[in-house]
Amino acid sequence: MDGEYKNTEEIVQKEYDSEIVEPYEEGAAEDPGSSNRLRAWLVGFCIVAGICLINMLIPDSPMRRLIFPQTADPFKIVSVEFYGMSGEGRAELQVSGQRVIEYADPSRFEVTPETGLSNGDVVTVKAKAPAGWRFEPDEKQFKVKGLTTWVTKTGQIRGDNLAAIHANTEQLIQEDWEEIVSSSLASDITYTPYRMYLFVSEDKDAYDYNVLYDTYEVKVTRADGSVLTSYEACRYSDLKIPADGVLTAYYGWLLGFNFGYNYGFSYAHSFSGWTSTAKMEADLRHVNDGYRLME
Repeated sequence: MDGEYKNTEEIVQKEYDSEIVEPYEEGAAEDPGSSNRLRAWLVGFCIVAGICLINMLIPDSPMRRLIFPQTADPFKIVSVEFYGMSGEGRAELQVSGQRVIEYADPSRFEVTPETGLSNGDVVTVKAKAPAGWRFEPDEKQFKVKGLTTWVTKTGQIRGDNLAAIHANTEQLIQEDWEEIVSSSLASDITYTPYRMYLFVSEDKDAYDYNVLYDTYEVKVTRADGSVLTSYEACRYSDLKIPADGVLTAYYGWLLGFNFGYNYGFSYAHSFSGWTSTAKMEADLRHVNDGYRLME
């Protein structure tokens, strides 16, 4: 019985030695190598850290600029220009100093929206800083202005622009009546603005998108003292107001035709216009069929 017990004890001891003691001793034998590898890693880390630290201490070094970026306001060198017609305008970024300033690169700026702009809209410019820089602010808003505007209301024509239209119309009226007034059949002429008729097409691609008629009441005193009242209409088209505010348009001509002998003058005389405002307006509407009469 004691012999069997001793044999069992020896078997257990051998298994313990083979599974626990021997692996432990083998691991202990490998410790010097593991320590050397750890030491090497630590030395390498210290070297890299030292190099980084040295680079950080060098002024304008890439490492120092990456950790301590320079601050700049990019919008000191950025502006936005606007071009085209209001409603169809486009924004163009302007960046100065591209040869001397590191971040003066148009690709680092984004404008939204960039097209389909109208006067009064707002666009946003976002800036992305390169490595070593921090932008403050990094975005800015710009109000759209300076786009050319179609004339769609008579109230847009005022001041010097209105004076220029009237001056041209009055000159044509003087020329139209010059032969009659200078004859023995008439003694005087006066004319005053009557109304402006503005027609606007529904189609922006129409040949004439807008048409304006500057109408005048004209009074001509005949030789016998009687007064003829007529109405003249001068046609203008393609009326626009660009950024400088000075109206542009195609200056036209006087409409209507009358034989002078029907109104107390000679057979050789004629003049433009109408003797009835109702007939004048009806004719203006007719020749602008498909257009809207604007106020």
